[in-house]
Amino acid sequence: MTIALTTMAAASLAILVYIAVVITGIYTTQNISPSTNASLAEQTKIDSAMSHQIASALDYVHKSDINIAPVTIPLHGVNLSANQFILLYDSTPYASKGHIALGLPCDANTPNVPMFQVLVGRAPDLTPLALGYISQISVAPQMCIYHGQFGFGSGYPVTDIVLKNISGKTVSLGGPHSVAISTHEFYTPTTPSLEQIQHKQQQK
Repeated sequence: MTIALTTMAAASLAILVYIAVVITGIYTTQNISPSTNASLAEQTKIDSAMSHQIASALDYVHKSDINIAPVTIPLHGVNLSANQFILLYDSTPYASKGHIALGLPCDANTPNVPMFQVLVGRAPDLTPLALGYISQISVAPQMCIYHGQFGFGSGYPVTDIVLKNISGKTVSLGGPHSVAISTHEFYTPTTPSLEQIQHKQQQK
């Protein structure tokens, strides 16, 4: 008799605990803020996309997140005479690695030879960047597309990017002309740049 009563009491206690847990869960779910629901939905979407990518590509390996910082620079209304230049980018004191794409006018006879030069490095030490020509999406001479990589295996850090007119004539840039720069990695160079040295001298 005592055993039976003890068993019934334990069972009743278990049922009460279960009911309390269910009620607490319902209350908590109903009181989650919309922002939390949104973030949970976004995370679920990201996890689903990641799972799909892994499942659809057996050679896929998720190593780390890449922080790409893209910027597009419209050049509408910019006029550059022969050997004039415009500063496009400066990440001092951090050196950067990335990709650049340019939509610029070109010579109809030699569209694969750019009328502009992209100079990269740390001012004042800048060198020309090798550019590739994408004929498939170019319409010479109004619009030619060029691209290149900077900071990868170059042996020198890149903090500054300059666009220079080397056509020998004044060029007026129109509405669709632009430059797109996407940086993939930043790091601190081991030696200070001239700009950093000058800043220190000015602070004394």
